[in-house]
Parts: sequence; C-alpha cells; structure tokens
Amino acid sequence: MTREDEPMASFRGVAELIRQDVEAGEWPTDRPIPGIDRLRERYGVARETAHRAVKHLVAEGLLYSIPRRGTFIRPPTPAPTHIRDRQAHRDEIGYFFDLGAQDWRAVGPAVPPEVGVPPADVADILGVPHTEHVMIRDRAIGPPAAELPEQLATSYLPMPLVGQLPILGAPTTGPGGIYDRIEEHFGKAIEWEEAVSSRPANTREQQMLRIGAGLPVLIITRTSRIDEQVVEVNQTRMAADRYAVSYRVSRNETAAYPRPDNS
Repeated sequence: MTREDEPMASFRGVAELIRQDVEAGEWPTDRPIPGIDRLRERYGVARETAHRAVKHLVAEGLLYSIPRRGTFIRPPTPAPTHIRDRQAHRDEIGYFFDLGAQDWRAVGPAVPPEVGVPPADVADILGVPHTEHVMIRDRAIGPPAAELPEQLATSYLPMPLVGQLPILGAPTTGPGGIYDRIEEHFGKAIEWEEAVSSRPANTREQQMLRIGAGLPVLIITRTSRIDEQVVEVNQTRMAADRYAVSYRVSRNETAAYPRPDNS
C-alpha cells in the first residue's frame, strides 16, 4: 500500500464502522448522528478521516444531511416499493396515476403558484423558448400523516392557456384540479404520455427526499395534450432506489400468436 492509498483505506474503514453502528441501532433515525469531533474520538481517527467517512456514507445513501441541522440516518426503504403503472385512474378527488399512492396528499405548507422559467427539457416539450416564462405549480406529496414527502411534483403550464383560463394560476383550482378545469375549458379529454428518466438529485431534492448527493432521482415526465396542443407538463421526482415502473407488454401484430405457418 502506498502512502497515497492509506487515507482512502482509513476513511472507508471508518465508514464501515459507522455502518455497523447504524445497523446495530446505536443512534435513532429521527435525531442527528454524533458530530465529526465526537465521531473522531469514537473511532480514534483524524477529523478529516471522520469527515470523509460521513461524506462517503451520504453519497452512498445510508445517511443524509440537512444544512444547519446535522446528518441523519436515512429511513429504511419502505416495503413494498411503490410501483407506478401505465394507466390514468380517477376517484372522487380527480385523476391520479399511481395506485400505490392514491391516498397521498400534500405534505407541508402549500407553495403558491408562480411564474418562472421552466427547465430546458420542459420548455422543449411545451414548445416555448428556453427563456420564456410559464406558470409553475409545485407540490410535495406523501402518505397520510407523513411529515416529509416521498415525491415532488411540479406542473408547468403555458402562459397563453393561463391567460384564457386564469384559475390555472390560482392557489386552489377546485374539485378535480387543473385537469378538470382544462377539460371543461376545451370540452375534450386530455391525453397523457409519460417518459421515465433519471439524474443526480439537486440540493432541494436531496433535502426534501432525504437522499445523498450521490443518489439519483427517478423522474416521471407526463405530457398532457388536447388534440396536438400541449397544455401541461408535469415532472414528478422520487428517490430512484424506492420506486419501480411497471407496465404490461402487449403484442404487436408482427408478434401475433399462433404464428403464421410461413413464419
């Protein structure tokens, strides 16, 4: 082992000791773990080594940090993992797209709608210039009585449509939400298309979803159309290690069974 290798081996060793203590239940999940100086003393290592060990476990996803509050043990993955499907559903409240989260509601204080510039990929779907403003509606959602959200959902609406239908920019949009208001306005059914992608979590997502900087978010981008007009784009983000996307595979006519005799 070279001198350069020794610090790397040291902080990884300390990280493994911290992991063992976490798994043994040494610290509660709702309170910060000991600070760097206490960890340094506990494991008999340099302060920088303890700091690197904690950063490693945050990036790995065992721990998560909240600025000015400390570093916490990330709650274990819920069981079962929530599975999204490929159907739109409806209940007395309105449309929903995830049977596993049908009873989920907003978590935390309501965020008022605001006018702002959307992400570049959303602007492209909406067909607007990257610098053009749109109406932005943010929600943090989770199971009933949850104190912290499991998903972050943001809707982006083109300003010409908001001009025609001002309620889309109101704090509350009535029963059925924006989708009912849009269908009532056009007198037609919305059609939806979803795409699944991932990227590293940004700072807000790390804090609200309790994930480290090294973990990605799974992004469900849902495009809402009336005929060919895009009326809304929704991006729902969630911790990628807690969700799966499930769908039924149907047969194209080229894969019909029984197969023709000449196949």
